[in-house]
Amino acid sequence: MDVHPLLQTLLGTTTCIDGVPPLTPRRSTSADPNIITKLPPIISRLTLISFIGIIAIWANHEASKGFSITILNDAGKLSLSRKHFSLFYESNDKATRIVLNASTFVENLLYPNNYQHFLHTKKQINGVTLRLAPNNFPTMVTVESPKPHEYIINLSPSVMENSNNNDAIVMAVLQGMARVWLWDGDGVTPAVLLNGMVEYISSLAGFKMTEFVKKSGGENNEICWKSEDPRRVAGFLRYYDQRKQVAGGGGGGGGVVIRLLNEGMRKGWNDGMVDDALGMAGSLACASYYDIEFV
Repeated sequence: MDVHPLLQTLLGTTTCIDGVPPLTPRRSTSADPNIITKLPPIISRLTLISFIGIIAIWANHEASKGFSITILNDAGKLSLSRKHFSLFYESNDKATRIVLNASTFVENLLYPNNYQHFLHTKKQINGVTLRLAPNNFPTMVTVESPKPHEYIINLSPSVMENSNNNDAIVMAVLQGMARVWLWDGDGVTPAVLLNGMVEYISSLAGFKMTEFVKKSGGENNEICWKSEDPRRVAGFLRYYDQRKQVAGGGGGGGGVVIRLLNEGMRKGWNDGMVDDALGMAGSLACASYYDIEFV
């Protein structure tokens, strides 16, 4: 699997905090240089732990660029999923780092710094909660927003049962953060399109669960971005994204169609937004898509 460099760092993470120098003892300038050693050991340890905790909180605040991150483990108390998540993702802050890396990738894709126009449409996020849910559900991840600018990414416990559970968790969190950063037309954008956009964003990060699917031919006036299969929608978006890259001289790194759609969905939704992003009517775009040799 060719994972995007921004997510590749998650495969071998450590618990050290970037930019924070290691803690080294400082000699006292008081009359008694051994005063620290005379303190009860428990006080010295508690002081050190508190200091490290303050640094960790500060570093997490700086890295999250303004939104808080909460990790919840609500899986069954005796379940292996709960134990594995607690040991490998919660206790060492790996889950937090996964959220931060996934958020950075999606944010830079949808709101790149070299396109000031898109920066003005950026979604406000105040808090993200990553929650291992108590029960399995059909998809790996769901997203809900209990109040404005606050989001909960629910992971199905089944994601911990995957033989490559680290990859599965990173992909699930990436898809959750994609859904968080995407506008949804005030809740009116068709779920099939949003699911296809999330699938395509995952592919741009290097996650390809299966090859994109394309029918051998389409029916008259078929609107293929309305397919229930997110892989078909993602394949359709990829084709027109690549066409726009070629027309623009390349070098865009992909995602222009996603950005245009996301910009439109900020203020509401109508089917014409897809036509605008593609540069042609959806039915004609599907006919053209089905006529080409799929790669």
